Amino acid sequence: MLHQDFSVVYSGTSVKADLLKCLLEGAGIHALLENEFVGMIALYVSPSGVGAVNVFIPNSAIGKGRSIVEDFSKQVRANDKQDFVW
Repeated sequence: MLHQDFSVVYSGTSVKADLLKCLLEGAGIHALLENEFVGMIALYVSPSGVGAVNVFIPNSAIGKGRSIVEDFSKQVRANDKQDFVW
């Protein structure tokens, strides 16, 4: 388990979690991934179940990271809906 000064801000596929990590680090927020390798193996599994990759940031950066995570989550939901349009 990670240090108690970090919190999970996102849980999803390996690709999406890594993208969010890059966005956070680009804004100067240290981010860590948990279950990264399991997520690569189990791509077909639901993001909320086994295979989900968690993104952690320091509790001290929650305020700064909140808008980045919220915007990212909105974009993911919008794109996921578009993926299934025929």
